[in-house]
Amino acid sequence: MRYFPCGLLLILISVTSWAGEAVVAPGLPPAVAGASAPDSLPVMPPSPSTAPGKRIWPDPVFTHWPAIAYGDELNRHVAFSLPVQKAGVAGSIHWAGQPPAAITLPAQTDAVSGLLFLPVNAGDFCAEVMLGDKKWKVLLRVVSAHDPWPIARLTNGFPVDEKGLPVVLLDRKRQAEDERRFWLLDQSQPRPQGKPWLVGDPLAAMGDDAWSGLEAERRPAFDERYPQHAVMVALAGLPAGPTAPRSIVWCPGNQVLYGGAWAEEEERLMGALVSRCEHLKIGPRLIVALPPMPMEENLAKLATQRRELLARCATHQGWVVTDLGSAAGDPLVANRWADHVYTRYPQGAAQKRMRKALAEALER
Repeated sequence: MRYFPCGLLLILISVTSWAGEAVVAPGLPPAVAGASAPDSLPVMPPSPSTAPGKRIWPDPVFTHWPAIAYGDELNRHVAFSLPVQKAGVAGSIHWAGQPPAAITLPAQTDAVSGLLFLPVNAGDFCAEVMLGDKKWKVLLRVVSAHDPWPIARLTNGFPVDEKGLPVVLLDRKRQAEDERRFWLLDQSQPRPQGKPWLVGDPLAAMGDDAWSGLEAERRPAFDERYPQHAVMVALAGLPAGPTAPRSIVWCPGNQVLYGGAWAEEEERLMGALVSRCEHLKIGPRLIVALPPMPMEENLAKLATQRRELLARCATHQGWVVTDLGSAAGDPLVANRWADHVYTRYPQGAAQKRMRKALAEALER
């Protein structure tokens, strides 16, 4: 193996015969053709064609779980997937300490899925799986929303800790009589004086976004199906004391609409953050920036319903509402870049109006 300079490029030529001896490629310069072979050549890895073709089967795993659950919910589940190496194998799955549920693996499939009831109390839980003579333990963490959120990243859109274990935040559903409890408590909780946070979707268009130039810490958070879960990752390190952010602005954006996975779960994020602030004894100004309307007509009805729900939940839970849709205006105008060409989010003058609305919210 030798290196040959070619102008400003360095070309690596490695030529090996099937017998393992060095050969000279035709057409090389005489100086190269006459060069001596190295004393030893690197060992070539075996061809994939020599591999036995033995399949590596995955272990049983949890595939879906609620990011935030309420303590009085008895009908939430966690979904699991089991490999089917051989049809007809008998087995079982259950939470440790609970009666096992019998399983018989079906035919003509590589995997089978099912549901386990989600534990509704904080703790570390272990699902025990038996298939034939093999056993596995599949772990899950349920953590109070008051406590530090051990969320390090997302796996397939769902929150996990630094070890990759699924994490569920356990919160309480706020009833009508105390839905504004945090707003009242905020009168006595000290407001931190740290730099404000912007979390969520910056609403980028044409190389710029609605956060540009604002005096705040940017914490963009994206996921194709569950962007609110990504926001949980961004909020997991919320500090206590006077250095905590004086304001937290959540920009939900419209990614969840484009991903086709919107459900009325976003309000849970609002409540969980309120619970965490209560426990930290801080009173930051919590602001939800209602997203602009999407261009697509088929999303208009759903977008309107979502914006109304976000505004209603914000009001009930002591959040402040900033309407970026009103600031941007009609998407047919706000998103128009050229004739018959539109951006996903408002651009140009409309983008500046959204930025101004966010700046005014941060100044208070």
